[in-house]
Amino acid sequence: MTTSAVAISRLAAALEVPDERLSFLADRPAADIDTFRRLVTGYFFDATADGLGMILAAVRVLPAPVAAKVATHNDSVLMTAHLASVLDIPRAISVARRLRPEFLARAAAFLDLQRSAELIAGLPVDMSLAVSRELAAREDWLTLGSIIEIATDEQLTACLRGLDADALLHAARTVADTATLERAAAVAAEPLATQLRDIAAAVTEA
Repeated sequence: MTTSAVAISRLAAALEVPDERLSFLADRPAADIDTFRRLVTGYFFDATADGLGMILAAVRVLPAPVAAKVATHNDSVLMTAHLASVLDIPRAISVARRLRPEFLARAAAFLDLQRSAELIAGLPVDMSLAVSRELAAREDWLTLGSIIEIATDEQLTACLRGLDADALLHAARTVADTATLERAAAVAAEPLATQLRDIAAAVTEA
């Protein structure tokens, strides 16, 4: 699956339409499609701000296990991503630790992961690996690549040891930060390390 195809799938999920409805975007860069998706999800967030405000107030005072149940009510990963973006970090981490990796993987597609770096860093290493495996199974290389960019050293090492090399390479090709690719290469075993450095070199030359 190309990065544009992954981005289209993420946009289709946000709009709750089949991927095929957005096939006319196939020739657009993945970054452009992702930018549009963020605008769409931002609009949805603004449109439901009042209702989310009441839910947020509840999540802030409820015990974390109950708050996790509220966050996943109706299986809404979009709402959960919105809550994660406005909860204080310790509370967000406490709730996230009680969610299923599969659910977190779907919610991660709607997060601004760079802004959520502290939340991701607070997840246990085994949970971050489980989420990464779910993303690989979904072939969501853009989100997996973003997580690789912000992962702690321990989380990155676990991913490099626990994920299939082909999945890692797919995700790495969506990473534009050469420092991230070099950091991954320093931890990876051969031949993956060399392949990651080759990707980094290609980014530099682009």
